[in-house]
Amino acid sequence: MGKVLQIRVSAWTWNEDLVSEAWPRLSELAFSVPLKHEKHGVLEMVQSLGDGLQFMKWPEERRKALTSGIEKCVDIKRRLEGALANWNPREANSLSEELERELDGLERAYR
Repeated sequence: MGKVLQIRVSAWTWNEDLVSEAWPRLSELAFSVPLKHEKHGVLEMVQSLGDGLQFMKWPEERRKALTSGIEKCVDIKRRLEGALANWNPREANSLSEELERELDGLERAYR
């Protein structure tokens, strides 16, 4: 990396509308968590779901159906961010695919 020119390895949601199209119930639940939501991307949704699991009073049936999956998504997000920080885009890409598969399953499990 140069002194002036900075190189970054990052992940972002290029079209935030796709989040609510892919996971409509999860995104509605996530972004109802009372946080300042500047972005509505995949990583922000996962963060909000994790915070909601910790702090919100969701119905017990929903909590039981989603807890394991949300915890997995939060862990995958953490590992993905670690891969990016370590300049490992191949691992980050693999983790992004894993995260999306897990979110697909979580959307199906939503109650």
